[in-house]
Amino acid sequence: MSTTTLKILRDLHGYKQEELAEVLNISQNSYSRLERNPKALTADQAQKLAEFYNVAINDLLSESAPIITFTGSTFNSGSNAFNNNIEEQNYHYHDKEVGALKEEVEYLRAQNMQLLKLLEKYSSQ
Repeated sequence: MSTTTLKILRDLHGYKQEELAEVLNISQNSYSRLERNPKALTADQAQKLAEFYNVAINDLLSESAPIITFTGSTFNSGSNAFNNNIEEQNYHYHDKEVGALKEEVEYLRAQNMQLLKLLEKYSSQ
């Protein structure tokens, strides 16, 4: 199963499926199914999530990996040092993004192994 943009966004923002289900006024199980198959979102649900995450609907439903940028530099008053809270938050988001990418790599490796086995099976016939 591939990692969808919905899962990546949820993980990056530190939300649980229950919290997003509440935003959409649906059960956690229903949200879980939407996360695995975002094309099943209704127009209203897609609009709510796009507004919630402040992204375009087409980016929300895209099958390609989302491009994530971190904006907003908070400085301590009277100095040019970054606010430690923002810096820690960016590291936290980065760790979650790396985790999601590792999950995707493992999925692709498994697919490659299956393809190699099929290729081997059919080439020997």
